[in-house]
Amino acid sequence: MSRDEPEAPLPAGRMTPGITRRGGQLLRPMGEWSGAVHDYLRHLEGAGFAGAPRLLGIEGDREVLTYLDGDVPVDPQWEPGRGQRLPAYARSEAALVAAGALLGRLHAAARDYRPADPRFRFDPRPPRADEIVSHGDLGPWNTVYRGGVPVAFIDWDAAGPVRPLVELAAAAWEFVPLAPPEQLREAGFGPGTAIAERLRRFVAAYGRPDWHAVLPALQQSRLLAAERIKHAPVNAAEAAAGLEHHARELRWLHGFLAHLDDRG
Repeated sequence: MSRDEPEAPLPAGRMTPGITRRGGQLLRPMGEWSGAVHDYLRHLEGAGFAGAPRLLGIEGDREVLTYLDGDVPVDPQWEPGRGQRLPAYARSEAALVAAGALLGRLHAAARDYRPADPRFRFDPRPPRADEIVSHGDLGPWNTVYRGGVPVAFIDWDAAGPVRPLVELAAAAWEFVPLAPPEQLREAGFGPGTAIAERLRRFVAAYGRPDWHAVLPALQQSRLLAAERIKHAPVNAAEAAAGLEHHARELRWLHGFLAHLDDRG
């Protein structure tokens, strides 16, 4: 691929502006954590995990990755406290199950990885004995869909050490999604959506038949998400909105778990 080929700007992510496409390549600005992410992507490639971009090289202060063709459901109107609008394909049961299975394959590929460079963006340290290195910011907005189902995860800048069950819980919040009825309506779901059943299916697709095991991790994943706000490029009002959003999620979770207990 010639460097003389024109670059086309792509929609900016929540954390990383300045992303462009050049034919089959994606060019992204780098940060101090990029070396750790590059080593991790090389490991995933060597482990045969096809659901991540490949590192092709570095040009100046940008990394060059393979461009993964497909649909990425991004809601430009999203803000903390409202449901992220999802197209019909991303709300389907097939997409839900495929997302859980893709996450299961990622965790299996990462299980024996021990980073030579642990300078990750949000938690710069090696994983503990009960942790792996994984994506760190999973949701439909960081997922490539083809034929209506997830095939790859993108935007790996938040990669770092995490307990697998906590990342499974964090992903469940976004892919199920776990939210009160008004936010589900904003996301495009109809009334009476069976959230508990969708959670069971997502966790089972991941490879955990004991779906109740993920319930305690749902709270921990929201607390970790709130902690990360201190790293986000936001002003004081935006940080407050993010913290209030996670507080509302935790209050809703308390009622959701109580409802599950009532049903046995």
